[in-house]
This record gives sequence, structure tokens and C-alpha cells, in this order.
Amino acid sequence: MALSALKGLLSAETLARLTPLGGFEARVYTDGERVYKVYRPEEAHLAGLEARRMARAGFGGLVLAVIQGENGGILVTRRFPGKPFSPEAFTAKTLAALSHLFLTLHRLPEPGKVTQEELLSRLERFAESLHDQPEALSLIQALKREVGLAAGVERRFCHRDAWAGNLLLKAPEAEGPEVFLVDWVRSGGDDPARDLALLKTGSLDLLGEEAARETLFRIARFYPKEIRERLAFYVPLTYLHDLHWFRTKEPQGFPQALKEKLPKALAFFRDFFPRRGAW
Repeated sequence: MALSALKGLLSAETLARLTPLGGFEARVYTDGERVYKVYRPEEAHLAGLEARRMARAGFGGLVLAVIQGENGGILVTRRFPGKPFSPEAFTAKTLAALSHLFLTLHRLPEPGKVTQEELLSRLERFAESLHDQPEALSLIQALKREVGLAAGVERRFCHRDAWAGNLLLKAPEAEGPEVFLVDWVRSGGDDPARDLALLKTGSLDLLGEEAARETLFRIARFYPKEIRERLAFYVPLTYLHDLHWFRTKEPQGFPQALKEKLPKALAFFRDFFPRRGAW
């Protein structure tokens, strides 16, 4: 279906050299210079939505076209000359670029505030799916008692999906920005602390826990104290979200995720909530 949507757009020569790049809610291909993200017909509108959100983030110049037809929606962008986040490619330049990118996003205002109701609802969902995990339930109850820390925060523009597959690091020989985020469909208004927590759990953790924490805090030092304090709430919450996702979407991976993620969630909460005032 995805390739059929591209047949009327590309020459036979270009189609022959397309390379699949994967994708979850859409199929993604490249011809080496351009990237084609193909949404299913029932989600064709997401191509235009993603283009608008890329423009909001300052990446509108990468968008070449948005095409909607009976076979789906297609977002065509320039290809970023890089690869997904990996410890081997992480440098001081990467750290500086990550800081700049997230600070730039988080300066953009979005309407509304984070509500206590949505935070409690999220925790209730996690409690339901993790009902047979006493340590996880204990952490969920602890976070419920601290929900006032995050409730009422004004929303800022956030990517909200900065896992390693979406965070591209520039190839050493290439020109241009050091880092780039792909997949802007989930972006929107949220707490910057949650965006930074997602960056840690989805990408920085590949560096190892000690280095991940150090990198997170080096980025967070440029933020107001109240945002840094909320990391003690959102980092454990994000690990719980990961466990909920595995339990409900990929149960075969849940045991390993539980083994890896729950100890990190418990340790982060233990290490940083008691000394919240010392950040």
C-alpha cells in the first residue's frame, strides 16, 4: 500500500532505488536525498499535521511537499545526513546541540496547563496494567502523592517522542546541525520536564545510567529550578509508561523491560525526591 502511494509520484528509476527506513504509524523510505513518509488513507491528514509541527519547531525548511491522495498522505522532506542516536556517536558537540534544540522548543508557548486529572488518569492506567507488580504499585502511589508538583504547569511545545530511533546524530563528514528529531506527529503542548524525561529514558540511557544522569542534568541546568525538580516526578513516570506499553502492546518484551526499567525508576525517585530542594 505504501509503495503504491508513491508510484504516481516517483519515476520508475527512483522507485527502484528506494530504501525502507521502517516506521510505526507510517512507512518511511528514502532515495538517498529525500525521505518519503507514507500514511495510511485513514490517517492521510497526519502528513500535513506533521509538516505544520515541523514548521513550528523551526524545521519547515526541510519540508518539500505534502501530498494527499486516495492511497494515503505523503510527507516529503530532505534527508538529514545522520543515523539514530548511539553511544559511539555521542560527543560534546552532540550534548551542546541537544541542549540548544530542546531549549529552543521549550521556549515556544502552547495553550493550557497540565492538569491534575490527566496525571492521575495516567497513573491509574499504569496501576491497572501493572496490578501484579508490588514495587511498581508502590511507586505509582508515591507519585500520586506528589502529583501537585507537576499539576498546573503551563504547557510548552514538546517533541514527546525522543527515543533513539527518532533522534538522529549528524555523520562526522556531513554539514549542518549536529542533531535532528524526526516524527513530529506526537509533538504538542506539554511539560518540558516530561520531554527531558523522555529523552533520558528513550535515548540517553543507552550511555549507561551514570552517564545518562550526568547528561540529563547538564542539559537541565539551563532550565529554571522548578523544571529540574519535576524531573524527579517525570523520569519515574516515564519508566512506568514504558512498562505499561510493553505490558499492553508487546507483552513478550515485558519481563525484560521490567527487569531493566523498574529498578531505574525506583532509584531515580529515591535519589532525587528527598533532595528536591537542593537542585
